[in-house]
Amino acid sequence: MKTKFNQCFSVIIGLVIGIIRITSAAGDFNTTGSTGFVFLNLPVGARFAAMGETGITLANIEADALFTNPALLARLSGNNSATMTFGNWYVDTRHSAVAYAHRFPMMGTVGIMLNYFDFGEMVKTRTIAPEEVAAQGAGENNIYYNLGSYHAGAFAVGAAYSRYLTKDFSFGALLKYVRETIDSYYADNYLVDIGFVYNTGIKSLRVGTFLKNFGLETEYEDETFKMPQRLILGISGEIYGSLNDPTYVTLLLEAVHPNDAAEHVHVGIESRIYNLLALRAGYKFGYEHENLSLGIGSRFLFKAKAFNFDLSYMNHTYLENTIRYSLSMEL
Repeated sequence: MKTKFNQCFSVIIGLVIGIIRITSAAGDFNTTGSTGFVFLNLPVGARFAAMGETGITLANIEADALFTNPALLARLSGNNSATMTFGNWYVDTRHSAVAYAHRFPMMGTVGIMLNYFDFGEMVKTRTIAPEEVAAQGAGENNIYYNLGSYHAGAFAVGAAYSRYLTKDFSFGALLKYVRETIDSYYADNYLVDIGFVYNTGIKSLRVGTFLKNFGLETEYEDETFKMPQRLILGISGEIYGSLNDPTYVTLLLEAVHPNDAAEHVHVGIESRIYNLLALRAGYKFGYEHENLSLGIGSRFLFKAKAFNFDLSYMNHTYLENTIRYSLSMEL
């Protein structure tokens, strides 16, 4: 039985790889900047960001699974989980998200999420025509009309479903509506995330795959662009203790295949101490200007409910470093 299931799991991974290669090859070229809605690939959740953006096989990630891998929703420790996160991003932009998940006995787990990116207010101008410059005597240093300001932002809202197909194999899918707005112009689309996680039975070893942002091309004004698809293959396990112990250490390794850049490798580690304090670190290989991340988390009880507060630090060579805050609840 296990041999047949392993074969089935291998076939599923092969199909996913085939899909991503076909869709990647469908365009005329594959280069950085060739996709839209790139905010969808920003790390959501301080825990995920602190571990080098690894976590697609981390079984106790709770409602953060809506952003990390929907297959992990089936592994909720309780019946309800919620999370919220916020971070100041590069050049005065802001990134925030919220999610909620509920497990139905014998039916699976459902969840909803909102992911929002704020580009902020920008000055709106119009170039003065050459004849207007001469007529107004504006000079070479005053060739724009100031029309006030405008706002730009992007969001994704979606719903997910996940369940165990066997006692070791969980599946999940997330359908989301995505919209990006600049002043009065916008582009939108519907995308799907699909994930699988499998407990191998070899000690605590887990393997998984996650296909993110799968969808058709969309159009902005007269230009069409692809979705920022990613295929992620991951493996993780506890090198000390287990996830059920108050103290443990988890090591994670993931290979990332985006459709607009070269492949990357992410490595993460998490150490939880007496179920109160968590120390995290990660490193991303294959990036020019960002690699190291660090984080810390604390767990506490309030009115008989468990809360987790997490903080992450991400390094960048040229832009400012970023700090993200997350608060999650097991309700």
